[in-house]
Amino acid sequence: MNYQVIQISDQSYLECLPGQQQIVSGREALYLVVACGENNTNKLILHVENFTSDFYNLRTGVPGEILQKFSPYRIKVAAVLSPELVNQGRFREMVLEANRGNQFRVFYYRDAAERWLMEE
Repeated sequence: MNYQVIQISDQSYLECLPGQQQIVSGREALYLVVACGENNTNKLILHVENFTSDFYNLRTGVPGEILQKFSPYRIKVAAVLSPELVNQGRFREMVLEANRGNQFRVFYYRDAAERWLMEE
């Protein structure tokens, strides 16, 4: 999985590059967990292009499988997604619920995702 490490002051995060390899299951999510550990960060930005269409369909179980891999390691994940994908069906309900927490949130813009990640 291709990513870059972004350093801001004394904090850093991993950002999966848009248009790169997709996260299709928990297996790829674990690669990102390892990458976070290797780069001494617990913050991650993912983009719409990093997911397959199964991620947006709750019936597949893919969103839960992927997000559950980050939780035990307390990795804070910001997903930059398009409004069209976020507002479809039951996925919208999951996003509304997730955005109340402090472990996974969905944003429409990268700069908003970055600000949230850098909050203490």
